Amino acid sequence: MPIDKAKIKEELVDKSNNILAKYAEKDIVESVSVMNMAAKTVFLGSLRIYNDDVVSDIKKDLKKELNGYGDLTIRDEKVIPCCAPRYVHISFNISISN
Repeated sequence: MPIDKAKIKEELVDKSNNILAKYAEKDIVESVSVMNMAAKTVFLGSLRIYNDDVVSDIKKDLKKELNGYGDLTIRDEKVIPCCAPRYVHISFNISISN
């Protein structure tokens, strides 16, 4: 049975935004990118976290909420822009076999 990419994309956005709201983060996830390949479909999302103290908790929550979709990878990187507040960029990548 083919995967419902639109439904998964919507669920990933909702779950990401619920996690951000739980920790009172001001960023929102507007969309998740979808890459279609012959053998798999990959969903890519990212979050900006301004409070360093909650980064590990948010990563744990993301892992718990998103792990059931497919092969999940979560990465984080500190970003220090010249003219804006610093933040931690958390990205996730979910691969689902077709």
